[in-house]
Amino acid sequence: MRKTLSILVAVAALTFLGACGASGGSDDAKKADSTTTAAPKDTTTTTEATKTVEVAAWADSFCGSFGTWLDEIKTASSGVSDSVTPGDIPSAKTAIAGLFGTASTATQTLIDELEAAGAPDIDDGDQLVDDLIEKFQAFDTAAQKAKADTEALATDDITTFQSSADDLTTTFQDEVDKVAESFSEIDTKYPSQELSDEINSACAF
Repeated sequence: MRKTLSILVAVAALTFLGACGASGGSDDAKKADSTTTAAPKDTTTTTEATKTVEVAAWADSFCGSFGTWLDEIKTASSGVSDSVTPGDIPSAKTAIAGLFGTASTATQTLIDELEAAGAPDIDDGDQLVDDLIEKFQAFDTAAQKAKADTEALATDDITTFQSSADDLTTTFQDEVDKVAESFSEIDTKYPSQELSDEINSACAF
């Protein structure tokens, strides 16, 4: 299957949402880097003079960064069950907030790497990078909000907690779906066959 930016992000969204929806109130996360959340970045522009790089080199860099981002989310998602003790609401709350926090941290790293990688040598390549960063920031913003909302959940009643966690996860799923769908705009706006071919070749996932 040919890989385009929208397809890659849709795959990432499905991976993340599969973990979020697996068991309602007990899904999420690696505790390691999930306790702090950085402030959202200003992503209106990348740099005043974004460096231009060969399309193949840019695709390799992008696919490497994207693959690492995806692996971190997969790892956090797969470790959820190990982080939750059945019937222990605080551990479930920590795990859910943890996965959202991991997703945010990983996304901020991805944005940093996109900013540092320059722009592919195509028409409006710098704008493509700006648009990519804007959309990944939307994913990050949704993750940060979900993390904060999770941390605010009460844990004194398991039924209420389960219902609230399910509602919160559904809301986050809706937000991530919107972000994933928005990536189709990039494929349409920057119809570079060369870039599409290089991404298809470089992204081995």
